[in-house]
Amino acid sequence: MLTENSPFADAASIDRHLGNMAKLNEIQSKIFGIRPTSRDQLPFEEEPAKPDQLPYLFEGDIVLTDEQMETILRPLQFLHRNTEEQLLSKNGGIRERRSLTSDLYGRWQTFPIPYYINTGSGVSESAVLAGVKVWETETCLSFRRQPSRTRGNGLEFFLGNGCFSMVGRVGFTFQQVSIGFGCTSLGIVAHEIGTPISVPVQFDGHALGFYHEQSRYDRDKYVRMLTGNIQNGYVAQFTRQSRRSMEDYGVGYDYGSVMHYGQFSFSQNGLPTINTIDTDYQQTIGQRGGPSFMDVKRINLAYCNGTCSNTLPCLHGGYTDPKNCASCRCPTGFAGVVCDQAAPNPGVCGVGGRNATSSLQSISVSGAVSCSFVIKAIIDAYTITWIKDTVHCLNFTLFNCKLRAHSPPIFRFCRSRPKNSVSETNILVVLYRGSSNTAFTLSYRYGVVIYFLGFTL
Repeated sequence: MLTENSPFADAASIDRHLGNMAKLNEIQSKIFGIRPTSRDQLPFEEEPAKPDQLPYLFEGDIVLTDEQMETILRPLQFLHRNTEEQLLSKNGGIRERRSLTSDLYGRWQTFPIPYYINTGSGVSESAVLAGVKVWETETCLSFRRQPSRTRGNGLEFFLGNGCFSMVGRVGFTFQQVSIGFGCTSLGIVAHEIGTPISVPVQFDGHALGFYHEQSRYDRDKYVRMLTGNIQNGYVAQFTRQSRRSMEDYGVGYDYGSVMHYGQFSFSQNGLPTINTIDTDYQQTIGQRGGPSFMDVKRINLAYCNGTCSNTLPCLHGGYTDPKNCASCRCPTGFAGVVCDQAAPNPGVCGVGGRNATSSLQSISVSGAVSCSFVIKAIIDAYTITWIKDTVHCLNFTLFNCKLRAHSPPIFRFCRSRPKNSVSETNILVVLYRGSSNTAFTLSYRYGVVIYFLGFTL
């Protein structure tokens, strides 16, 4: 049934969309190697179990145009008959490293981006303003609020049935972004803006141009889809995009992206539908606290890369700040012009920069405070940590640890039993985001890397 707040223009567009979703579900089932199941009726009139998991929309919260749906279906129809290598040879090669929309969806060309908050629909004005402010603060993008829809492109925020948005700039009119009940957290609003803005992000990352992170073409290196736990007829919500449809800007897969599904998304039995290949990141996926460092970095590289005439030699995954060309934008835990220093801490946390030795040292923090620690060992050494008492992931209270070599997201610990870890390099980053009833103790020392006949011991 077509309602006032439907994301579709008419009954014919609904029929086309449902037919395409059925096609997508059948093809994706074959790719997963499972028997296709159908959904005879989609609950348009029911409140969704989760507002960002609408069963009749692509990936639960994305409204696709007919052209966008066709561009997604076409490579999948090849993939269920051919390997991706065969597909590459047929198409003369496909560009790598894509996660933002590239050729499929229009980028925003004119700034500031006009937006209209349809307060008459009941949408939360404060939630929208907070989401807009995040992207304006963190990126070079600008937005301009106006009292009504006008001619030309723009965003209209309204109270719809759930959270949804289009991907990228579509057509030559205002496109709707639904911030329904249950969608007003900062992370979800930022997620939905990112979709139409990026190329792509959900701003909702979707309005900016982002797909969901787990739909990246290279996702199979990082996550595994547990099809036996996915609701019947919903495997189309776990479609993997082709390489040519996404732009990554060299940022890489981000478990901590605000655009990533949670581990229980579309579960039929309360068990995970997504497992991370590296189990340390299982608790990281699905965060909705706000855009990650890498989410913001992608938008800045997509839209702001020409802002600064100089490029600084930023360390630890940092990049030249488009809002201050004389300094780098540093990942959490680092500071300094080129991200070569530990970020300052509140006094209760203690000093942020720590040097590991061969003797065991400890860090203990408790309560509602944010702390970051950069623990360095001598070159050709690694850091061994023993986490004695860690926090529970309650209300986005985080205890995070970066052990990996390059700049993947820091992973989250949510456990009360001890956890032993070894870093891949001589630098370990630890973040604590506490509440009144949380605490942790971490002990650390270094171990020496010994090279013997070409092997590392």
